[in-house]
Amino acid sequence: MAWHARNIMSLHKPVRIAAHLIRLDGYLDDACSYATRPGADRQRAAEVQSVPQRDAFLAARKLLLKLLAAQLGCPPAAVPICRGPHGKPRLAFGNTEFSLSHRDRWCAVALSADAPVGIDVEPIRTLPGMTEVVAEFFPLAARAAFASAPPEEQEIVFFRWWTRIEAAVKVSGRGLDAALSCFNDVTCQSFEAVPGLAVAVAAEGEGPLIVDWQVDRNLSWLEPEPRRLYVASSRLVCQKTG
Repeated sequence: MAWHARNIMSLHKPVRIAAHLIRLDGYLDDACSYATRPGADRQRAAEVQSVPQRDAFLAARKLLLKLLAAQLGCPPAAVPICRGPHGKPRLAFGNTEFSLSHRDRWCAVALSADAPVGIDVEPIRTLPGMTEVVAEFFPLAARAAFASAPPEEQEIVFFRWWTRIEAAVKVSGRGLDAALSCFNDVTCQSFEAVPGLAVAVAAEGEGPLIVDWQVDRNLSWLEPEPRRLYVASSRLVCQKTG
């Protein structure tokens, strides 16, 4: 039984998301007050062997706690993060859903009061074995897009779809075992305003997404302006065909 995908504009209630994209360089020194971090953060950080990666992890977690604290009206240390179904991090109370991603010196955070969300950020780079990853994890529409891309654009297309897949599986917390069906009842939106960087956000439901992209003010070279970019999304729908 074959599958195909198509983009349609949804008439369902919009899902509003605040998506923060931040370069971590200016936050690394402030993040390294190791002893003051929550116990779970210290435990996970201790498992990271690379010092730069450990510092980036702590900086990203600190930024997440600050953003959630602003939503809840409490100190960052009092933000009550627990684990939901499939191990997905969530707040112990309130209706704010969140997702965090960091890679190298980049951090992305998604917040929404409308639906569970996921976000992913990846630098676009040469990656050995892309074809094998596509064959194993990419849904049919993503495989077709990668196969039809010119060789010089395959890395861009790969990470465009990889970040969508990662964001989509984070919505439920199911992990990459669910990659082939990850777009079922999930709406995705890519953000490609930063050269060399792929970012995607996803939310549960049929959307559309109204995404308030809030980009670090230090990126003065970023186009277009203004800093906040409002993007309406179409939904990727998978249908069975006989």
